[in-house]
Amino acid sequence: MTNENRVRATAVIPAYNEADHIERVLRPLSSIPVIQQVIVVDDGSVDDTAGVVCAYARHDARVQLVRLPQNVGKGGALLAGIHASSTDLVVLLDADLLHLRGAHVEALIAPVWQRRCAMTLGIFENGRQQTNLSHRLFSFLSGQRCLRWPAFQRTAALHASALDDTRWGIEMALNLVAWQQKLTVQHVPWDGVSHTMRLEKLPGPRKYWTYVEMWADILRCTATVGFRLWRENGRAPKRPRPVRHMKLSD
Repeated sequence: MTNENRVRATAVIPAYNEADHIERVLRPLSSIPVIQQVIVVDDGSVDDTAGVVCAYARHDARVQLVRLPQNVGKGGALLAGIHASSTDLVVLLDADLLHLRGAHVEALIAPVWQRRCAMTLGIFENGRQQTNLSHRLFSFLSGQRCLRWPAFQRTAALHASALDDTRWGIEMALNLVAWQQKLTVQHVPWDGVSHTMRLEKLPGPRKYWTYVEMWADILRCTATVGFRLWRENGRAPKRPRPVRHMKLSD
């Protein structure tokens, strides 16, 4: 990335019981000069997520921990981290990513910093078969994003109560805001990246039920946030301008 000394971004990572995975995401961020802050939001974890983050922060002063007293869901945790950030550029990352490299994150930031778009989405390619397929089918739900927060801030403030309660629907909410504001969105292929699936992290039938909960949140968010934006504009939000695919360069 050129002119790195002028770029400042904050990485926000919501984490719920991710003590076994979070360090794999923090490590590559340490090699990225443009990342000014790394904010991990512990969303009411009952494991040692906070302890792992605090231990890592002793070696990287950019890492900060925000602890929520109870679980509020991914949407509320992400917004808590965004509100704690001090930069216009915000990178949103999941806490259970596999094989993430600094170059992936830099490729996600570059189009937004260069004002070629307001938001980028990291799309898994050539990683695990299951996650490759899910990103091909549902790329618009990718949790790996970079966005210029001021472009979203006014609309987000007007609908703060709805966004705080989006839980797993937060990505859909950001899409809806982008559509309403006619913001350009770009996809950035992330070669070799994947994540640990819920089927591997949760015991028993609970792991299957979380997928039902996730889709319920997405549908509920689409209905509630979409209706609010439609009512505000007096019309349905338009789709974003055509997506341009970016190639990852080392």
